[in-house]
Amino acid sequence: MPPKFPKCLKIAREIGDRRINRVLHEIFFREKRAYVGQAKFYDEIIDEILVRVEERHSVVLELKKFVGGYVLDEALDDLKAAEEEDYAEVARLMQMVHAARVRAGEKSKLMKKISKA
Repeated sequence: MPPKFPKCLKIAREIGDRRINRVLHEIFFREKRAYVGQAKFYDEIIDEILVRVEERHSVVLELKKFVGGYVLDEALDDLKAAEEEDYAEVARLMQMVHAARVRAGEKSKLMKKISKA
């Protein structure tokens, strides 16, 4: 006959404790760790995008300084459009980082409630 709560029993075996509050604490700890990892991953992506934007901006400044004409204006328009897209991507990723950190905070609160009980 299969157990009623196979996933909880699996976690209980992994941590070596069958008490329900310890199992719940471990579940919430794992979720919190996953959300914190997500936030770090998003932060790394944001940093990479910002470096790309800075590099592009320095190229634009050099082009403006040394080259002129209609062809340059078209290229600059494309670079500025790409820069705006990157800033939109950074804004979206910042929202995702915030959401992941909020969820991690919620898991921390639940863990504190469980440990007090």
